[in-house]
Amino acid sequence: MRERNRRHFIHDTATLAAAFAALPAGRALAGAEADPAPDVAKPSANETIRVAVVGVRGRGMDHVDGFSRQPNVKVTAICDIDENVTGPAREHLKKVAPDTPPKYYQDIRKLLEDKEIDVVSIATPNHWHALAAIWACQAGKDVYVEKPVSHNVTEGRRIVDAARHYNRIVQTGTQCRSHKAVQDAVAFVRSGKLGEVYMAKGLCYKPRGSIGHKPDGEVPKGVDFDIWLGPAPERPFNPNRFHYNWHWFWDTGNGDLGNQGIHQMDVARWGIGKQEFPKSVMSSGGRFGYKDDGETPNTLSTFFEFDDVELQFEVRGLVTNPELDVKIGNIFYGTEGVLAISGYNTWSTFFGPDLKPGEGGKGGGDHYANFLKAVRARDHKLLNADIEEGHLSSAYCHLGNIAYRLGRKLHINPASESFVNDSEADALLTRDYRAPFVVPAKIG
Repeated sequence: MRERNRRHFIHDTATLAAAFAALPAGRALAGAEADPAPDVAKPSANETIRVAVVGVRGRGMDHVDGFSRQPNVKVTAICDIDENVTGPAREHLKKVAPDTPPKYYQDIRKLLEDKEIDVVSIATPNHWHALAAIWACQAGKDVYVEKPVSHNVTEGRRIVDAARHYNRIVQTGTQCRSHKAVQDAVAFVRSGKLGEVYMAKGLCYKPRGSIGHKPDGEVPKGVDFDIWLGPAPERPFNPNRFHYNWHWFWDTGNGDLGNQGIHQMDVARWGIGKQEFPKSVMSSGGRFGYKDDGETPNTLSTFFEFDDVELQFEVRGLVTNPELDVKIGNIFYGTEGVLAISGYNTWSTFFGPDLKPGEGGKGGGDHYANFLKAVRARDHKLLNADIEEGHLSSAYCHLGNIAYRLGRKLHINPASESFVNDSEADALLTRDYRAPFVVPAKIG
């Protein structure tokens, strides 16, 4: 019976995927067909954009709040595999619009059939980001997808291809790109006032304690664990691999390099102006200080080489000192001075051998508003964090993790986004997908 149900499930999902390709345009705002649609009509400034948030525990609640605060925007649906975590989102939206409670979906595939939805905002675990984004593009939706946009390198490029092929607006959730402080800091780095910038560094010094050991157990009532696993390998339910702690397992997460670190990786790459893969990568570290179920390192040093500059990244999850008062942020080193970004909203400079304080500033921004502006204009070039940027910065994190897992320096072909004569490393650029949750190998 289980095998028969599995075959029916695969058949139903294949039918749904085919249906996505044949979907007609809904409203002008929502609508691209399966083939590129360069003449998608622009919505008026007063037209309501209808948003669905997928994954509403943790980061997803920021999506619910952030979109519901925007003018002429309505969060009309929420989706989560765990019915038990939807209460805060429902309550928040009830206060925003008491007479029109949001629709609830447990299965994203059912949500994507809803022609009333214009935008899909994705805050799922990492292993679902690419498939959810691609399916949403195929269904004619614009997409806001959390960082990292992918679970592995090749997935990111496929989201870019889907966004372009289906003429969708796809924003990466690296909100630092919309913050005035970070924009000003990057402009300063590129102005030449630091002299020749020879090194960029990303810092992720966020305390991470042990998650301990937990045995496998029963799937909690109200949880669709099969959908939660999605593209990941089938395994028994374990509470230590579920809410949030999925970050520390290779099947579903990317460690802190791909969790908090993706923000700072993105700013580092942005500051030194690299729009391609590095020449090489090497990483060293481990899961030190305790023994637990986690697999990813809590301590990691990663080095990326280019012809003219080096990019370094450090993850420190144990007790440590800050650098230039920065624990989460970036430092850019030039021949004349140093620029430090602390968190998302503050930057400062230091000059000469004595590091005399110089210019600096503060300022935030609204990443959701930037996304919606591009949606209304039908112009991905207005995005502060277009999916292409998200793919590159996510890929750098994946490259660092691959080097760590293989324990050696890896040489990269930037043109092909693969390794040089290294089949073992190339195998980690993608993954084996669990049917029917398969990220397509080719778009279009």
